[in-house]
Amino acid sequence: MMMEEERRQIVEVGKLLYDRGLVQMSGGNISIIDRKATLVAIKPSGAQYIHMKPEDIIIVDMDGNVVEGNKKPSIETFMHLGIYKKRLEINAVVHCHPVHAVAWSLKHTYLPSVIAAQWALKGAVKVAPYEGAGTTGLADSAVKAIGQDGYGCILQAHGVICGSPYDVFHACELCYTIEDACQIAELCGSTSGGEMFTIDRQLGEEGGYDGLEKLRRYAEN
Repeated sequence: MMMEEERRQIVEVGKLLYDRGLVQMSGGNISIIDRKATLVAIKPSGAQYIHMKPEDIIIVDMDGNVVEGNKKPSIETFMHLGIYKKRLEINAVVHCHPVHAVAWSLKHTYLPSVIAAQWALKGAVKVAPYEGAGTTGLADSAVKAIGQDGYGCILQAHGVICGSPYDVFHACELCYTIEDACQIAELCGSTSGGEMFTIDRQLGEEGGYDGLEKLRRYAEN
């Protein structure tokens, strides 16, 4: 069986997402790329996380063709492949459907930096304009929103997708971070007082990028 360890990790992360309530029974998808072999291990379409096993995971090439596995790969396979092709340092991608992030996407075009943990995402997070699930439009929208300087985005009225230069567990953690930040921003918005405090400038200074310029760019597009 090809990519055995990657398959095992995808199953493990699927259970982490399900236990945290970031996916429904089978929604969302997870993948890991083997850059040397130019192959991707990805969750099969419709597989329920509580029953999914390593042997259920599908192996595809960079064109989305099934190399190993007897199920259909995720309908979002091309969104994952698009990120891998655009960002060569990314080694794993996680897509989930967290409630607070989706709610945030219905009224905002970006999420500013509201928690220190967003340093791992390089600050503010763009909301990718809505496109239908499983379409090339969605894949293009996600790739554009993540851009060359981010590690995740919120998909409008859909979910969150994050890529990690490390591993699939880190990509999962980045999804947690976006969901936590959205929930905190929502809670802040429900309280009385002045404007919400954000830390885009500070995170940019710590990370060696212009956090305020990134915020302006997201606000304009």
